[in-house]
Amino acid sequence: MKILVVHRQREIANQIRTVLQSVGSIIRYSSSGLDGLLAARIETFDLIICGTDLPVITGFEMIRSLRTNSVNKNTPVVFVAEELTKEMESLGVALQASDMLTTADVETKLATIVREVRAAPDNRWEDLLTKERVMN
Repeated sequence: MKILVVHRQREIANQIRTVLQSVGSIIRYSSSGLDGLLAARIETFDLIICGTDLPVITGFEMIRSLRTNSVNKNTPVVFVAEELTKEMESLGVALQASDMLTTADVETKLATIVREVRAAPDNRWEDLLTKERVMN
């Protein structure tokens, strides 16, 4: 499973990386929303784990942009924040986030979320002529 991790705090990113390595994932790391957006525009990922308060553009802005025009527009997303507010949860729902975690929950819940995403069948296929993802 190929996962993009976008988080500004190296300590949290390392914590996420440790959990993901335990479930056998290939990880690409970016520390800013802009770098994450650029990576996700050119490379396909099975899951995106994204902080909400990123430099340059926020995690919500990054995912909103991906949802409108990207090879990852249907990729599951998990947001990670220091604390979750009702407004953040509403934004996550609007952006079709698979889940939202606090940094305190990363070690206990992230591996389970990754296993659930891995087990979910991929009902999408890529139209080779238009290079668009199509839902089955």
